[in-house]
Order: sequence, then C-alpha cells, then structure tokens
Amino acid sequence: MFDKKKKLYKFPCFVDTHMHLISLGIKLLTHDLEKENLKELLESEMELLFARGWSNIPPLDLINQYSYPVILIRKCGHVAVVNDTAKKKLGLKDNLVYESDMEKLYEIFDLNFYKKALKVAEKEMLRVGVSYVHTDDLHGMNYEELVEILKGAKIRIYEKLAIKDPRKEMFGKITNRVVIGAIKLFADGSIGARTAYMKKPYKDTKDKGLFLLKDDEVKRIFEFGKENNVEICVHIIGDGAMEIMAEYFEKYPGNRIIHAQLVPKEVLPKLRNTRFSIQPHFYAEDKKSGLLDIINTDSIIYPFFELYKMGYDVSFSTDAPVSPHDPRYVIEKAMMMGFLKEDAIKLYTKGSQDFCYYEKEDITQNYPVAVEFSGGEFLEL
Repeated sequence: MFDKKKKLYKFPCFVDTHMHLISLGIKLLTHDLEKENLKELLESEMELLFARGWSNIPPLDLINQYSYPVILIRKCGHVAVVNDTAKKKLGLKDNLVYESDMEKLYEIFDLNFYKKALKVAEKEMLRVGVSYVHTDDLHGMNYEELVEILKGAKIRIYEKLAIKDPRKEMFGKITNRVVIGAIKLFADGSIGARTAYMKKPYKDTKDKGLFLLKDDEVKRIFEFGKENNVEICVHIIGDGAMEIMAEYFEKYPGNRIIHAQLVPKEVLPKLRNTRFSIQPHFYAEDKKSGLLDIINTDSIIYPFFELYKMGYDVSFSTDAPVSPHDPRYVIEKAMMMGFLKEDAIKLYTKGSQDFCYYEKEDITQNYPVAVEFSGGEFLEL
C-alpha cells in the first residue's frame, strides 16, 4: 500500500510528444517478434497470428503453410507481410503491404479490442511515469469509434488525426483530459521499409523511396489548420521529403515536424518557426541495425542535438511501439548524443501538468509509485 507520509521525490510526469497509444496496446495484447520466435508462434493453435517487430522479412512460403490469417508488421509499422489467407480475408492485392494500404490490416480487430488496447497501453504508460501522450490512433476504425474509445481514457491525450478530409467539428475537447487538436500527415515512410523519400537513391535498391503527398492537398490542409487553430503535424524522415515540405513550414509557422532524421542544411532557416518531435534513440537503433549504411546523403544525419543547440523548439518522444515506450531508454540514448541528463529530462517533461512520486531522487533509475493528476486525482501504481 502506498504511504503518503513516506519520504518521496516529486517530479513533473513525462510527456511523450509522439507515439501510437492504441498500437502500443495492440502490440502488448498480441505478439512481439523482437521477443518471440515466429516458427514457434506459427505452430501454436490460434485463429489469427498478428505480430509486430520483424526487421528481416519473414519468408512468404513459410507463413503460407498455415491456413489461418497471418499478419506480420515490420518494426517501423510502414510495411507488413501477410499470408494468402489474410490477403483474401482483407481484400488485399499483394502479400507485401505498404504505407496507406496498412490501414486494411487493422480492420481485423473490433471496437471492444481497441478499447482494451487503450486501457492496457495507458496503464503501461503511467507505470513508466508518462501521464500525457501526443498520439496518432485513427487506424482501423472511423472517427466516431475513435471518439468513443478516447472518452474512456484516464491518461492525458492530445490526439492527432491521420486524415486528409478534416471538418472543423472533429476538433476540440472530448473530456477534461482528452483533446483532438491536430492533423497528422505522412510525407514519406521509413528507412527500414525503403519508403522514406530521399534526395539520392538507397544504395541497395537504387530507388529514392516514396513521397506520399500531393501539393493541392497539402495546401488545403495547412490552410484548414491556419483557419481553425488546428496544428499540422507531418511525419518526415527522408531528406527529399524534408526539402519539399520545408517550403510549407516556412509559409505556415507554428506547426510540427515529426522525426526529422535527415535534414538538408540549406533548409534549416525555413524551419526556424517549426516545432520538432524527435526520437534520439533512433540514431543508436539505426546505426546498430545497419540502416545508416544504406542511405546516400549529404544532409545532416539525425540532427537532434544540433537542432537543440541551435535553439529550435524540440521535445522528446518514443514513437512507441516502434521503439520502447520507456522515457528512461530515450534519455539514455539522448545523453549518448550529447544531451545533459537535466536537459533531457526537461525536454521530456515540458508541458507536464501532473506529478510523479519516486522513492529515489534520480528518476532515470526508478519508476514512480504514484501519479497525481492536476485537479486532485491520485493514482497508486
């Protein structure tokens, strides 16, 4: 039992400025290929195998040996492989599924499963000291279903809608802790899927990747955001995509870039009035996996510390479930890039309204025993 009289250390709770909360719950409720063996999973008795976490594509002839649906999503979430049963069931054209076609995969779940996924994920985020998430969850469901799910949230949520046909009435406060306040656009994909849009071709595929937006829709959505006080958040990884999108961010200040892993030096002045949700751990992960070896670029590579030193508005995030959802993991990798611990913590708690209580003074070495939401609610963990 938590003892309020016990000596504890009080710190602002963490704020994760970019993740996928419901997708984290799905991963926790299904299977993690970074921890579980695919062949053993395939041989288990099940009606569906839905798993995430592969880096090297699983053999199609292997998963086609099984008659139940098999859906295997890459670690990055931008490409998946499915067996013939799943392809037929979901009306897919190919066994390899990329980018926007990934939406079909999440239709395999019903509304009750998504509600359970949210509860599991928010409980886990509170356990690691995160009381506020900026999240992108409108996948596999419609807007009305998402709102119904979000109404049951205990954690603070700033929802970014992945849509290209916004309406003013979609945005605003859902509960005292949940706000739908932004639009999420995908300018390109990921390096691992070879869909991040590059200025120069990848060394192994000789292809530049995919730019996923059209000029007229981008202008329309940025104008909508300006007129309705809705933030526009754009996923940008490749330097080719950054070069194109920098023009919009210069024209429409005060919006946000998510990721920014490759930035041409010449576009930095255009991004001075832009916010950045960055993931310092991506550099360590991509270096270890060899992904840095397949890109061909003259741009600034993973410029997170450089952006911070130059005074750009940056905040930390995990992009979970792509990477671990624990802030301590991100802070550790940020310090390896040059961030001081105190600065890393500050960037991860910026905007927090709540307080976490710890038994040790160093919050990177332990987990909170309770969370106090501003407004009075006190949750023992």
